[in-house]
Amino acid sequence: MRVLHTADFHAGRNLRGLDRTPEVHEALLEIAGLARSEKADVVLVSGDLFDTVNPSAEAEAAVFDFFLRLRDAGIPAVAIAGNHDSAARLHGLAGLLGWVGVQLVAQPTANPLDLIRTVETRGGERLTVGALPFLSERRLVKAADVLGGDVGAWRQKYREGMGFFLRKLAEGFRGDSVNMLMLHATMDGATPSGSERTMQFDLMNAYTLSPLQLPAGAQYVALGHVHKPQQSCEMPLAYYPGSVIQLDFGEGGEKKQVNLVEVEAGRPARVTPIPLTSGRELRTVRVKLDQVESRLAALGGFDGLVKVVVQAPGGTALPGLKDRVLRQVPNTLAVELDAVQDDLALPELKREGLSLAELYERFHNERRGELPTDLRAAFHEADEAARGEAEEVVA
Repeated sequence: MRVLHTADFHAGRNLRGLDRTPEVHEALLEIAGLARSEKADVVLVSGDLFDTVNPSAEAEAAVFDFFLRLRDAGIPAVAIAGNHDSAARLHGLAGLLGWVGVQLVAQPTANPLDLIRTVETRGGERLTVGALPFLSERRLVKAADVLGGDVGAWRQKYREGMGFFLRKLAEGFRGDSVNMLMLHATMDGATPSGSERTMQFDLMNAYTLSPLQLPAGAQYVALGHVHKPQQSCEMPLAYYPGSVIQLDFGEGGEKKQVNLVEVEAGRPARVTPIPLTSGRELRTVRVKLDQVESRLAALGGFDGLVKVVVQAPGGTALPGLKDRVLRQVPNTLAVELDAVQDDLALPELKREGLSLAELYERFHNERRGELPTDLRAAFHEADEAARGEAEEVVA
């Protein structure tokens, strides 16, 4: 059996005012073509089909066109909802998508065995997939526990809740079937992209799963959520294929891929990454103020998207800087100023000795206004727990 595993389309992603949906659509057309050329029996999509809970018509068209092309090739698919998707919206579409061969699991039910999906391949083989969509941490851990209890305790509650579902899904595995697990979650030790959403990942990363919680009966675990392609576990074999294009500048330089999984019932799976070529390359360039023209001239032949970070003394007024950059590199999406001397010139801006929670509070106050009390409490509690864990490691 040949299974093509992909995830994290994020159709509808907007980067600095630029709609990336046409690039996502291009990548999905490439993946559909690979499913056909690689003679895939099934395609697995591990969540985050869309970038927002209310995607544009163009984003929906890109995703639905992908599934229609799989239908035209006679290739069934199993997909789950991710944290960026509207579970309710996708649940409402599940019936329609079923008519084109897509088994979409968007919401858990009272009976976890309802999350089991089976596919009979053209070769007569059976694939059993334990399909677990993204489960909001708030559903598994009450807010009161987060704000009032021990951090280690609410993290453990999340693991226990997820563990319940994983154990139940494993009960649906069959000895005469290829058995796979699919989920949208963060595994311990997962390496994120150098994303612009690093704070978001840090918060999300408080809720992680241990590889020890993955059922041993799964021949392959199809993961989604982390955008950097990587193997997460060897026993059972678990992989993140990553996002289908470089979605933000933090992913610049990453090579995107899908995974081809070759497997038969009762035998170990073999995984082959297949590189993707779609999507514009993203690049971040750091230049000193007096080298803007000379350094950026070298990007004349680069047809990707650029973020330029200009290093200049703090307090320097730089009228016309963006125009200077755009004259050199018209495909620049963002020009940012790195006032490298601010911390030295103004004692009140020094960051040394501040905790993560204090740094975040300063950031929030400057950019979004006063930090809400409940969020401040959660950050301080998480910071104290992190310090405690670090002290234990040192000890």
